[in-house]
Amino acid sequence: MLGAAFTDITALSHEIAETFADPFVAFDGVHNITPWWLSPNGNCQDNLEVGDVIEDLPNATFPITMNGFTYHPQNEALLPWFEFKEEGFEHDGQKGYSYPNLSVLTALSPVEKAHCVK
Repeated sequence: MLGAAFTDITALSHEIAETFADPFVAFDGVHNITPWWLSPNGNCQDNLEVGDVIEDLPNATFPITMNGFTYHPQNEALLPWFEFKEEGFEHDGQKGYSYPNLSVLTALSPVEKAHCVK
């Protein structure tokens, strides 16, 4: 589901972040299970896939220029978003559930039933 905003290192940063959040899935298929969540892009899951939450959103990437080249690592969802914790993360008076751009996820997922069935 990597859209046009995903260039250079975006997919790599997405997968590296997910490897750190859910390290054993590649080996035995076991996920870090979470409550069911629904991302703003309509993605419904019950695992700690920190990149999937943000992958198709506006501002999904965070441009960083180094040595004359601009790289586009992906913003990632933070643990409080998956835990439905209102406190989230605060920096310089701004609260959010994504990093490094806190403004990508500013609200929690609604609490969902299994498979996001209404």
